[in-house]
Amino acid sequence: MTSTDHVTTVLPGSAEFTALLQQIGSGARDRDLHDENPFDQVAALKRAGFGTLRLPGGLGGPGFTIPQLFSAVIDVARADPIVAHIFRTHFWFVEERLRTANTRVAQDWLGKVAAGRTFGNAFSEKGANAVGSLVFNTRLLPGDGGYRLTGEKYYSTGTLFSDYLTVTATTDHDSVALVVVPADRNGVRVIDDWDGFGQRRTGTGTTTFDEVAVSPDEILSDTPYDAEAAPTVQYAALQLYIHAVVAGILESVVDDGIALLRSRERSFSHAVAERPTDDPLLQRQLGELASTAYIARAAVLDAAAAIAEATASEHDGVPDAELAAAAQLKVAKVKVHLDDVAPAAATRLLELGGASAASRRLNLDRHWRNIRTITLHNPVAYKARLIGQNLLHGTAIPANAYF
Repeated sequence: MTSTDHVTTVLPGSAEFTALLQQIGSGARDRDLHDENPFDQVAALKRAGFGTLRLPGGLGGPGFTIPQLFSAVIDVARADPIVAHIFRTHFWFVEERLRTANTRVAQDWLGKVAAGRTFGNAFSEKGANAVGSLVFNTRLLPGDGGYRLTGEKYYSTGTLFSDYLTVTATTDHDSVALVVVPADRNGVRVIDDWDGFGQRRTGTGTTTFDEVAVSPDEILSDTPYDAEAAPTVQYAALQLYIHAVVAGILESVVDDGIALLRSRERSFSHAVAERPTDDPLLQRQLGELASTAYIARAAVLDAAAAIAEATASEHDGVPDAELAAAAQLKVAKVKVHLDDVAPAAATRLLELGGASAASRRLNLDRHWRNIRTITLHNPVAYKARLIGQNLLHGTAIPANAYF
């Protein structure tokens, strides 16, 4: 173990990390059942240095590769997909700062990461503007020797649990600004009003900004609308992260399938075996669920390796265009596949227990609810069509964070 100001790093794969995940996982079912926020569990992962995994040793982290990070995310999601999802934007923020890690500004923010601070998001807005467009009603305007931020955001996943918020806004000169403000700054209000049927306690609700003071050094970027989008793999990483959460849920489905079959003392009079654990039909079904989970992890890690290759090719923060496109397409393929097989696997889990598997106490339906909610982040039809278009015509990948 290594220590920083507020962190004692516990490496994924170690006995200590396994014990931490067991502790987190032991209460996941009941937290979902009783609609409880996982504040303690998120805090435990912060103290264990989960948020620092991508930092190199010189910046206070263990220097995990991108595939190693995604493997750890799957492990956390297996214990509790709510907790894993909360860190999604945080890792995006870290990766963006690592692209310019030689600058003082990036090093200052990465120093906060090393000290255990986490970063949530306030990007999306309700309203008439197309999803993924760079048009925001939230405004960043000059005022009081600095700037003032005013507006309302939604789908602010992780913000309820974060120390800092990354916010997109329109400026007085009609550009897009990305700013970072402390979550407890005057004028910031985080509202826990996400009412989804799955991933319910991820803090994915409303965040409002009422004349929030912003200093110049808290403005990370200020980009004109008509700027030509450079190749990137960070949007692909954002999307792959939620697929990693699905992969973790599928592994939890297998865990619950094993426990469910072992808990059954009897079967139907017309079953092919007296005990469910000896029934070849149920054994086959469990084996198929385990195979689905295995392929999900393998696919996520393969796409993560493609993101890593593109990231390694970066020059001045911009990756090779062909490698970036290849990574984005791999991530899209992961989604198209998992959106099909993952909800079906969560449904088939229930068949291992019969009517008793519908017990509210067991709360096995949470797997389907969580998976289905995650799959709705982006329409799968657009992804599948783009893959086909690219194969036939070389169609370019849309340059926005929602693809």
